[in-house]
Amino acid sequence: MERYLSHLRKGAEIRTQQFLDLQEKNPESPMYGGMRSGILEAKPTIYALCTAMAVYLNDNSSFYHQQELYDAMNLALDFVGRLQREDGSFDFPSCNFKSAADTSFCFKRLYGAYRLLVRYDDHSFQMKQLREKYLTLMHRALEAVASGGFHTPNHRWGITAALIQGAGLFQEEKEFADKLRKQAERYLGEGIDGDEDGEYAERSTGNYNAVVNNAMMALFRETGDETYLGYVRRNLSMMLYYIDSDDTIFTENSTRQDRGKQSYADKYFYQYLFLCSHEGQEIFDGAAHKIIRDNKERGDLAPDCLHLIMDDEKMMNHSFTHYGFLKTYRKYFKNSGVLRVKSPGYGYTAVKGKSSFLYIKSKSMMIGVKLGESYCDIRNFIPGELEERENGCVLTGMAEGWFYLPFQQSPGTSDWWKMDHSKREKLINSRIRTRVEVKELKDGIELTIQTEGLNRLPMRLELNIPAGTTVAHDAFWLKAAAGEGMILRDGTITLEYEGKRMQAGPGFGEHEFQGHYSGEEKNTEGYTIYCNAYTPFEKKFTIRILE
Repeated sequence: MERYLSHLRKGAEIRTQQFLDLQEKNPESPMYGGMRSGILEAKPTIYALCTAMAVYLNDNSSFYHQQELYDAMNLALDFVGRLQREDGSFDFPSCNFKSAADTSFCFKRLYGAYRLLVRYDDHSFQMKQLREKYLTLMHRALEAVASGGFHTPNHRWGITAALIQGAGLFQEEKEFADKLRKQAERYLGEGIDGDEDGEYAERSTGNYNAVVNNAMMALFRETGDETYLGYVRRNLSMMLYYIDSDDTIFTENSTRQDRGKQSYADKYFYQYLFLCSHEGQEIFDGAAHKIIRDNKERGDLAPDCLHLIMDDEKMMNHSFTHYGFLKTYRKYFKNSGVLRVKSPGYGYTAVKGKSSFLYIKSKSMMIGVKLGESYCDIRNFIPGELEERENGCVLTGMAEGWFYLPFQQSPGTSDWWKMDHSKREKLINSRIRTRVEVKELKDGIELTIQTEGLNRLPMRLELNIPAGTTVAHDAFWLKAAAGEGMILRDGTITLEYEGKRMQAGPGFGEHEFQGHYSGEEKNTEGYTIYCNAYTPFEKKFTIRILE
């Protein structure tokens, strides 16, 4: 672990130097303009302070007990105090003001820095001065956290963790600590939203899973209750099935802003490390080792978790014995309707309840698959059922064509916008049933698309490919541009992106309709290849990975 500790220190030192540089530019507002587009905000400074505290107290760091850094931290704490509102809260000034949830996230880093101050206390006046400032900020913040509310599922657990940590920190103030615990019990009374597969409500593999895990780890540390750690174990086990062949996280099923954004699993590093160092689980040991070694070998900035590791002797002294993620897997997450398959040459994901219902990926090249279905108020085929098969899956869905009928009784107004249209009777005069079978091949997948019901509906198979992909055909060659597209009428195409090649086809082009003008989902970041047919039809389409 020592060679990785030096990598973590280096990353923390880089962040600390940025913090010092920003404060030098504006001593009154040390992080002004540095993190949030020029908006005054306490959170970036609080986070930077926690990282700076780690290198200030680390005797292997070039910042160890450096007076310049101490002075900067002291000044920055005063800045944070000035931004803290009268009720103890902090703002997230792009949208949330007097926010208990954002205050709890600030508290998390304030508490992390304070724990280091206690753990590495040298009984100096300087350390005492910093501790007193931290205690003042945290006490005021907890008042706001205890009296505030939340917006999203993960906010509840950030708030709860802060309340329980605060109750322990200020346990000598019995009335205050009791108030914090009682409010935490109200949140916990709702039940934690982690299912048996390890999935949290927001399905945010790229961000909020890690946020909730952090809160659960904090609750475990404060209470010793293994139940909280169970949520972390299950989620980290699940996450191993959400890592693609290029080691990035699949995020397309997220309900939050990380959807569609590729990132490595760096933010999960310390969580895997915690479990393998405390419980000796080999699969987590291999994951933690791979995350940090690959991060270092890529030359990326180390994960910002030095403060957490310095506060845990087992993590500090852990020796890795394994390396790597799961090489292959097949896992159907029934609650979220996601089938994840990884084979030696490629991986694919089938998703129930989404218009982008299929993704195939080889290294960094990913193709998304949709079926355009401009039918009444429907714009895309959305599978309502996903049935796992031994070598693939079947996705099915039904759509209906409907029309409003006149009210049986007067709606009481002639104003269309004031009418209660939910009370109107609907005429359903047609239906379309769509079935997509995904069959796994050694080098790719074969799709069999069948429709039945209404005839002459113009449907389209859509392949969403990355902008910049080279598209080659016997009759043409082009470089795919963002927001554009083409109809593949016949034959196969070869796609090449970042050194990976795929072949797709055969094409079909019975019409040129590419979607309704209203409510259509636009692929503005990538390029779209269409294959078009009228219902009813049965088509086979293959996507293969080329060496």
